[in-house]
Amino acid sequence: MTDQPKWTPGPWRYDRTNGSPTTGEHMIAGAKPGYLAEVRDCGSGDVRANAHLIAAAPDMAEALEKALNFITNTESEMGETLPCGDAARAALAKARGETK
Repeated sequence: MTDQPKWTPGPWRYDRTNGSPTTGEHMIAGAKPGYLAEVRDCGSGDVRANAHLIAAAPDMAEALEKALNFITNTESEMGETLPCGDAARAALAKARGETK
């Protein structure tokens, strides 16, 4: 459907650690050694929940691509655009950095 994303391939995982002083407590790890991101508590929400959401991002993007394929085929058969298709397209564009 689209070009392959440039982000680090999944799976990603939440890794709660209290490693060295340079490693945070809520980390996102990929398939290769090392960490992709550190999630910090800035007082805006549940940092653990945010970390789990971020770790699920590659899986959600893949699932949304598959769902969008189904939605697009359904739209073609119906001859109309479904609101869920617009939302899926917008979310994937945001993930790819195609929106401001």
